[in-house]
Amino acid sequence: MKVSRMFFSAVLIGTLGFFQMSCEDSTNDPDPNSTTGTLKVSITDSPIDSPDVKAVFVTVTAIKVDGKTFDGFKGPKTVNLLELQNGNSLSLGDGNFNTGTFNKISLVLDYEKDQSGAAPGCYVQKADNTKQKLQLTGSTQNSIDLTTKEFLVKEGTTTDIVLDFDLRKAIKSETSGSQTTYSFVSYGELQSSIRMVERNSAGNITGKIDNYNANTMGNVVVYVYKKGTFNQATETQGQGDGKIQFKNAITSAKVDANGNFKAAFLEQGDYEVHCASYNKPTGGIFGLVALLNLTSKNSIDLSSIAVKSSTDVNLSISASTLLGL
Repeated sequence: MKVSRMFFSAVLIGTLGFFQMSCEDSTNDPDPNSTTGTLKVSITDSPIDSPDVKAVFVTVTAIKVDGKTFDGFKGPKTVNLLELQNGNSLSLGDGNFNTGTFNKISLVLDYEKDQSGAAPGCYVQKADNTKQKLQLTGSTQNSIDLTTKEFLVKEGTTTDIVLDFDLRKAIKSETSGSQTTYSFVSYGELQSSIRMVERNSAGNITGKIDNYNANTMGNVVVYVYKKGTFNQATETQGQGDGKIQFKNAITSAKVDANGNFKAAFLEQGDYEVHCASYNKPTGGIFGLVALLNLTSKNSIDLSSIAVKSSTDVNLSISASTLLGL
């Protein structure tokens, strides 16, 4: 009888252990007795500062929401982030997800292999078509955990999440002679280089520098900041391990040959814009020359731009002089 009780206890403990592990499984199989909504996850990109970079690929193997695997994503999936600028985005998947309030999304990356099994999984493709593997500086961790503002998955509705992967903040370069090498920044900096926004609550800032001239103004990038947060002395200096300039900008956009730009997926709120001029590089990245002195031509205060959900704010700008740094 004593042996039987010991055996029964062992079986019971093992069963409870198995049950506990099952409950902690990282999948999100919707409970047939619980309510579900639809979750969509997409990815977009802000530009990188290097003309030597032709493409930047990342291979995503899983997406997790508060630690639970999002089954709407079918991976692995290799994405060229540089194709996803100016409001373009790529769907990473959609599917049913248990209703509730969530505040963390994790992207699991494969540094070694892409979706077809070829090496590497995350890499820069340079202008000469050579590949350079990207991996976290000082770490092999491949799950990038993003603590976000709370978002809801509601019964019978769709929650449409966009992840903005800001390559300017995510990748650092080192130049020695004529050779430039690239790597991801530190884990903390990579976390802060990816922001989350709900598509339906986001708006855009579009605009044009009417008198833009590349010969006199150089290559121009528009930086968007939360109203009142821009500090020229700090933001024009390289910050952190990655020496990131304009580190606290919410997003950025390149000005095209005709002076047009678009800063997309901005949460509703008040913003300010600043434009920086860059020269042609002697190394692997553009060199910051100066800030442009901007004048609004359509009565919109460039230091207090109100962005509302699902709307575009259109700016008409004149750039008259350069402000030294």
